[in-house]
Amino acid sequence: MIQPILQPQEPTEQRKVYSVAEIALRVRRQLEQEIGQIWITGEISNLATPRSGHWYFTLKDSDAQLRCAMFKNRNRSVRFNPEDGQQVLLRAKLSLYEPRGDLQLIAEYMEPAGEGALQIAFNRLKEKLNNEGLFDPELKRPIPAYPNKIGIITSATGAAIRDVLTVLKRRMPQVPIIIYPTQVQGEKAAKTIIQQLKVANERQECDVLLVTRGGGSLEDMWCFNDEQLAREIRNSRIPVVSAVGHEVDTSISDLVADLRAPTPSAAAEMMVPNRIDILHKFQTLERRLINEFQHRLEVTHARLDKLTTRIVHPKQRLAQSQIDLQRLIKQLNTSQERLLEQKASSLSTLSARLKSYNPHKHLEQSTERLVIKEKQLRQAIKHQLKYSQQTFALAAQKLNDISPLATLKRGYSITQDEAGKPLKSATEAKKAKILVTRLNEGEVRSKVIDS
Repeated sequence: MIQPILQPQEPTEQRKVYSVAEIALRVRRQLEQEIGQIWITGEISNLATPRSGHWYFTLKDSDAQLRCAMFKNRNRSVRFNPEDGQQVLLRAKLSLYEPRGDLQLIAEYMEPAGEGALQIAFNRLKEKLNNEGLFDPELKRPIPAYPNKIGIITSATGAAIRDVLTVLKRRMPQVPIIIYPTQVQGEKAAKTIIQQLKVANERQECDVLLVTRGGGSLEDMWCFNDEQLAREIRNSRIPVVSAVGHEVDTSISDLVADLRAPTPSAAAEMMVPNRIDILHKFQTLERRLINEFQHRLEVTHARLDKLTTRIVHPKQRLAQSQIDLQRLIKQLNTSQERLLEQKASSLSTLSARLKSYNPHKHLEQSTERLVIKEKQLRQAIKHQLKYSQQTFALAAQKLNDISPLATLKRGYSITQDEAGKPLKSATEAKKAKILVTRLNEGEVRSKVIDS
């Protein structure tokens, strides 16, 4: 008979036994706490959109795949319709679906992968250059109002150059145009634009430069978001106007340029004045100049006529001067007489005021006032003394009316013991040996018989 070989067992108290749910919970918490939110890109497959409104799909690349869920409250903010095979960029949390033990991503944000990555790069470069001050308004150079020559850096065969030339020809055809042909799309576009910027600055044959292209996708216009191109525009010695894409498009070139135009056509409108407007302005200035000249001529003639009437013969002027001199002498004499009269009157007034301030007269007046005040004081003292006497008599009468003696006069008596203490009750009277009864006139002494 074969005996089974028994393996030694660990003591039961040393084992820590987990349930499957506990392990799954610990793994989920560990994933969510240590990894947290992540950005991840991949291809959508097996997309399911049930009636609940949640999205379920698989995110994969050539080497791996992960299950994903994007709940209804999050996918409402997605601005496109995702499809199988589409590359997307997700912001998600790595987690574990405990009932099946599946590793999964909980998506919170989704955007197309290519455009999203470009937008992130755009925002980062924009923030970097802004922090360096390349967008500061103080660095913007003024665009000449009447340029002598305009340089255009763009594709020589694109729609943008045709639109710009059409507007410039309509508004100001006499302004010379120099085209610096370059690529405006593709990997080498930024380098060719930079090269043409340097050429224009070396030649110094233009008053202003226009960097432009027509509309397109963010990827098509990406060369205008190049960092080196932005620095070259900022360092240009010639003012730069940027017009990239449509009005809703904004590039780094637009932000760093001295002037941003919403479209190529709008840039042409902004760079040169309208010749019709200038002609109207010249005509207006001409009319104003003619009117001003005529007005000044009329004013000059009027002044000349006035001066002509003022011209007189020297003998006549001498005679008139003698008349004026006699009149002035007469006025002077009259003024002297009037001044002497005024001084004499003032002297009389001052003399009268001086007499009124005689000390003897003031002393007499003060003595009279003192006598009157003394009489008034004596009368006041007599009146106050009489009032005090009356008040005292009245108070004495009131005090007498409430005194015990007055009570005795009305027939009442006061009984005291031999020590003079007033008795208030019969009990106190029984305790005394001798009673003294005070009347209005005299007193009666009694002996207590029944105590």
